[in-house]
Amino acid sequence: MKNKQAGKRVFFSIADNNNLELFKKMEKSFHYFHPKEELKLVGQEQLTGLLKQDPQFFYRATPVIAWNLFKQGYTEVIKIDADSLILGDISHTWNGVFDVGVVNNSNPREMKKYPVTVWNLHPLAYVNAGYVVMKSPQFVEHWLGLCTSNHFEHYQMREQDLQNILVFYMNKSINGPYEVNFLDAGKYAHGLVTRGYEPQMVLRNGVVILPGNEEWNKEDKTVKIFHYSGGNITKGNYRLIFSEEVCSFIDKITI
Repeated sequence: MKNKQAGKRVFFSIADNNNLELFKKMEKSFHYFHPKEELKLVGQEQLTGLLKQDPQFFYRATPVIAWNLFKQGYTEVIKIDADSLILGDISHTWNGVFDVGVVNNSNPREMKKYPVTVWNLHPLAYVNAGYVVMKSPQFVEHWLGLCTSNHFEHYQMREQDLQNILVFYMNKSINGPYEVNFLDAGKYAHGLVTRGYEPQMVLRNGVVILPGNEEWNKEDKTVKIFHYSGGNITKGNYRLIFSEEVCSFIDKITI
């Protein structure tokens, strides 16, 4: 039997000129912890061409780009939103055997303001497309097919709603084909799941921690990825939302 070919991993992010500075901060934080990993940018010039071909590109960009990368020979494709900060080693997010790794979209505090969901999913279960670990070309092809179907425009959150439908209604726990890794289910937090709790976060031994609380996480969570999202005044300006010690840590990994 021949040895299985070693995995070829790639990360990608999307940023037009208006979001390029956010991407640069994310890129620096990412390479601070993972200097040898490949991170591709789909930037303004490429976006202009893609939008000419498909005016709806932004709403199905994740599976479109991921599918093209799988066709180029990559075996693991990971999407990171440009308005994110990588706050620690995230290698645990791609370790293990699964088809897709996903992160949650909300928490009890955020859910009261923005109860995002699709079909009958609880808003706290609904996952976000800001960080997606894709190991299965079949999953991505399926997702892309839904995102180019006649039903696509009837979903408010487009690719993200369809991602949720695949994750929750086509996973192996209900005899579906896909093994899903819910990355926020354990001691780590990634992306939007901690948004709104920034003032409570502390730095312990060089690690950003959200201490346990009665409102949501009973035990401490190590914050591995922070995702700004939205278009409010705090987007990209971490000094407005984090403590001084956490800001100093972010300075260290982004400047």
